[in-house]
Amino acid sequence: MFWGKLRAREGGLGIESLSLDDHCCDVAACVEALLRLPLIRGMLAACAEFADFTPAHVARLCVFAGLHDIGKFNNGFQRKADPAARATAGHVRELLAICNCDDGRNETFKLCDSISFDELETWGSPETAFYLMCACFAHHGQPIPIGMGFRSDIWKEEGKRDPFQGMAGLMDKLRRWFPEAFQPGLPVFPACPEFQHAFNGLVTLADWIASDTRFFPFISEIPGEDRLTMARRKAKDALGYIGIDIHSSASCLPANPGFEMISCFQARPPQQTIADLPVPASGSLTILEAETGAGKTEAALHRFLQLLKAGVVGGMYFALPTRTAATQIFDRVRNCIERAFPEQASRPHVVLAVPGYVRMDDSEGRRLPGFEVLWDDDPNGAKKFNGWAAEHPKRFLAGSIVVGTIDQVLMGGLKISHAHLRQFMVFRHFLVVDEVHASDIYMHRLLETVIKRHLRAGGHALLMSATLGSETRERYLSLVSDDVSSLPDPEIASRTAFPMVWMQERSRGRREAPVVEQFSQKQIGVFPEPISEDPRAIADLALELASEGAKVLVIRNTVRDCVATQSALEQAACAADTASMLFACQQKPAPHHARYAREDRETLDRALEERFGKNRTSGACVAVATQTVQQSLDIDADVLLTDLCPVDVLLQRFGRLHRHRDRPDRPADFTSPKAFVLVPRDRRMEKWIDRRGEARGPHGFGCVYEDLCVLEATWSLLEQHPTIEIPRMNRFLVEQATHSKRLREVVERLGGSWKAHHQKIRVRGPLLLFAAD
Repeated sequence: MFWGKLRAREGGLGIESLSLDDHCCDVAACVEALLRLPLIRGMLAACAEFADFTPAHVARLCVFAGLHDIGKFNNGFQRKADPAARATAGHVRELLAICNCDDGRNETFKLCDSISFDELETWGSPETAFYLMCACFAHHGQPIPIGMGFRSDIWKEEGKRDPFQGMAGLMDKLRRWFPEAFQPGLPVFPACPEFQHAFNGLVTLADWIASDTRFFPFISEIPGEDRLTMARRKAKDALGYIGIDIHSSASCLPANPGFEMISCFQARPPQQTIADLPVPASGSLTILEAETGAGKTEAALHRFLQLLKAGVVGGMYFALPTRTAATQIFDRVRNCIERAFPEQASRPHVVLAVPGYVRMDDSEGRRLPGFEVLWDDDPNGAKKFNGWAAEHPKRFLAGSIVVGTIDQVLMGGLKISHAHLRQFMVFRHFLVVDEVHASDIYMHRLLETVIKRHLRAGGHALLMSATLGSETRERYLSLVSDDVSSLPDPEIASRTAFPMVWMQERSRGRREAPVVEQFSQKQIGVFPEPISEDPRAIADLALELASEGAKVLVIRNTVRDCVATQSALEQAACAADTASMLFACQQKPAPHHARYAREDRETLDRALEERFGKNRTSGACVAVATQTVQQSLDIDADVLLTDLCPVDVLLQRFGRLHRHRDRPDRPADFTSPKAFVLVPRDRRMEKWIDRRGEARGPHGFGCVYEDLCVLEATWSLLEQHPTIEIPRMNRFLVEQATHSKRLREVVERLGGSWKAHHQKIRVRGPLLLFAAD
């Protein structure tokens, strides 16, 4: 027998094995179960430019998947059953080494003969079958070169063990297991790279599930049950446990899920506008632009319920820019889902997709030695099955409702390990991306790649922002139909309604829906302060403001500046005997940034919300932080000190200022919001640009915020507008500081090294797309 999986027996009494044929059967059954879900099958078919796959097409894909591990038939791999064995081998690179027919090796011909490759080849256009086989072989997360590292010894007959006879035996079983695959006259699979990439992700996911003995024991608990019957039963159960199949949750929803399922409050105009959109059948992108605090999160969750009931999505990924934002939104999402699904038996699980956390619903898992996780409060042992997606970052996207950081999605668009797995798993999700900014070119280029593939597979996405520029918006909407509308002039774009909803469908045109809502305007006095390089001056200003009873929030662009400012603040407060005004966590003054252990970050978040939140404690306080506080945390500062940053990010920081506008306990001198923008003493930013156009300055200029043209335009706006009224001026400010026409005007006005810098930034975006494709 050829073994496929080994494990130590309980108590360490030897090793038990699962035959290679049985493991291949398990993986094929998982692929079959996944493709029996109409949504997943339809999305894979869309990648192949098919309307749908017939049962016979599904069977053929199961045959390919059943061959995914035939490299393990080599003798070098089989020797690994003996811990003392030498001359062992792997099974992927070694197999691909004999897959190059041009080398004329005898092993290659034996391989083709043993798996009836001449027959498999008729299932696709020229070379398609070969590429699908390679997609199966590369199920460990990355493609492997073909024809490299050939070893003849591992393919020779050894005793009674002949690798190629083992392959032939497996192929005979696949014929019996999936007879429909071998019927003639089917439309062939296309030579479509998108299809091959998606199929690789599918097989990788199936292999991960089938390799987990929680779902697939080595021996069936039903005496006499054949392996295929067991595998099909276990595969179906596994998809339900994990949350990949949530049709039971969808069936519990009413025909038209109302907003009251998400919230006890009546839908606000932005939320109602999203709710009134039609449910598209295949492929759509919606963009919601609304002020911070408009209820965009609840709008997204209600939209998810609508799409889930319609059967056009099979889950949701809620992507946020930071770990703090994700952990804060997680509980909010979980509470809404509990409201929407009051019966626990039908409630989809909510997973936190932040590395370092193992959290599902209201439960936390604790990692044990090896790969096991112990879930708290789990008397029935159900969570060890339901928590599968939460236990490993590469599996996060397999969950039903997932709240996590945007990088988990963006990694599906990069040439990194398991990118295909991530991309495939997100296809079925309603992809919600919060806090999308106009100035972040790097994220936009990567996100465009991911969303374009998502939409081509028939997926649905929602982008949410308070500060999305017209050019960025048009780039995203054009991904749906490849129809780029003419870009508006910044003056015209500045007059576009706000809030606003756009929706672009693959099969229909664009919908534009202005949101009729009267926001109360917030007039912010803006004061540029040329003290960004002087932490002591910043500390003195903050303490002076706090001495008048204010809650003062200081946001620095980098951790280095944050720590330096905190140190200066503690020294100044000690000298003035005002240490009681410093933000403290567990009686110790502390800055708020990302470089803390998970438990400490959670404690800091709670302490900061206690001092600065809606129900904040009384008394003056100064807190120093980085970007970790500019979204999701409920922070209501009386006055803000912030480093210069792109205007869209600055507007987000302004959202932490007078967040709860009707607060009665605001100090008398701070009834009107004030923001002190920390800028360098020297107004000439070009001194940080070298002759090649690369920028490296203080406070994250050129690295955290790489486009100095946007920073220059933002600085100029602040000089021209000492009072900013938001949200009325939101669109005007974003267009003036991020629109390409305005940035070209900055370059033409300043000349010199600015031209090289502008060109460097513009070229870098397309290069990112090339690197991701």
